[in-house]
Amino acid sequence: MNCIREKFICIILFLTLGLTACGSQDEKESAFVGDMNPAPVTISITYAMGDNAHQKGIQTVINDFKKSHLNVQIKVLDNRNQAKGYADSLAMLDAMDEFPDLIEMRDTQIFADAGLLAELPEDIMYLFDKIPQVNGKVYTAPLNTEMPQGIIYNKKLFQQLGLGEPSTYQEFLEICETIKSFGVSPLVVGGKDLWHMGFWINHFMMDYVYAKDTEWNRKRSVGQTNWTDTSPLTAIQELQGLWKNGYVEPSYMNISDNQTIGYLVSGKAAMLMSGPWMFKQLEQANPDFEIGFFPVPDRNGDFHIIGLPQPSGWSISSNAAMDPEKVKYIKQFLRFFYSEEEYPKYLEAASAFPSTKESVTYRTSELMKKVGDLLRNPRMIKLRSMDQYWGADQIPPGFRNEFYSIVQNSLSGKISVDEAMIQANQAWEKKKRQN
Repeated sequence: MNCIREKFICIILFLTLGLTACGSQDEKESAFVGDMNPAPVTISITYAMGDNAHQKGIQTVINDFKKSHLNVQIKVLDNRNQAKGYADSLAMLDAMDEFPDLIEMRDTQIFADAGLLAELPEDIMYLFDKIPQVNGKVYTAPLNTEMPQGIIYNKKLFQQLGLGEPSTYQEFLEICETIKSFGVSPLVVGGKDLWHMGFWINHFMMDYVYAKDTEWNRKRSVGQTNWTDTSPLTAIQELQGLWKNGYVEPSYMNISDNQTIGYLVSGKAAMLMSGPWMFKQLEQANPDFEIGFFPVPDRNGDFHIIGLPQPSGWSISSNAAMDPEKVKYIKQFLRFFYSEEEYPKYLEAASAFPSTKESVTYRTSELMKKVGDLLRNPRMIKLRSMDQYWGADQIPPGFRNEFYSIVQNSLSGKISVDEAMIQANQAWEKKKRQN
């Protein structure tokens, strides 16, 4: 294990404890052409499993691939036991010498720097428009376009209380107050999963920090900005206001991301900050539940949403890339995944939009059409969450989870917001030194 990789593992462990259409000739050929008894090949795969709809969509395609490629054994590595985040799960797999051959990659900068990823083959890269580079290289085949986050709400309850979608943050707070007075928790938060805290934290960070300065992370790393500055301090104060005013379900620390659905469909809570990937799960939990969705405006009536391209998606490990036979079948799988027969299955299950150059025909709901309209609406200002930056703008590896924990401590009253921001500075410097 090289020294960079060892350093990376230490950082994370410290935290957590064919496709026949195109390509070269042998890629055009099926695994069965020219060889009636092809040698068996095992490919290990993992992907983020925190969201059931995303998991179902990917697993459906994997199952279909296995049926048509009988000599290829797909070994799916489970990573659902890591509440702190997907990156920690991948680091643990690497520490156990089980880093997969094909990975859904989200923290590309970290794993590329650790030498664990291979460049994406050019004959896969061409399936997409321009993919963001990391260290001057393309490592990922995007699964879908970046989806906005916003408020998923109980439409029937809103109609019952005469509520509409807000155009300012003050109107949003008034909605929360009305719902609270009705005896329902305005908001449910899945605080048991630390990564879930990022939905609200990043909402306010975009409103107060990144909307003003997209290079804030870079400047913090060289000492030109500070967590005690007015912008990040105000962001966390606004977040804390939701808790102080009693708008968040009190048992949020015992609620996982998946359990938030039950609070919505049972009527215990009215709203959830999340994304379109939750729509299918809500429909399955209660087909009669009427889903509404809106982005949360800031106090000036501006809307900041996630929606910029990211260097994320399917990535081939550097070890797998050294095995030509594995690469052959991995490329067959990727072409299969993005084929006109299979890709729609993933998009429909995950409530996602395609990332490929070629248009894709698939079923979409009126609600998803609204999401698409949001992404095309020039009033929606597209930004990135704090952990979606890379290169010089990347936050120190491991900082995100520590910051989320610090914020949780401030929300529970263990420390003040001022103390939280001082601790955020200390955590940033510590993680920067460790890296």
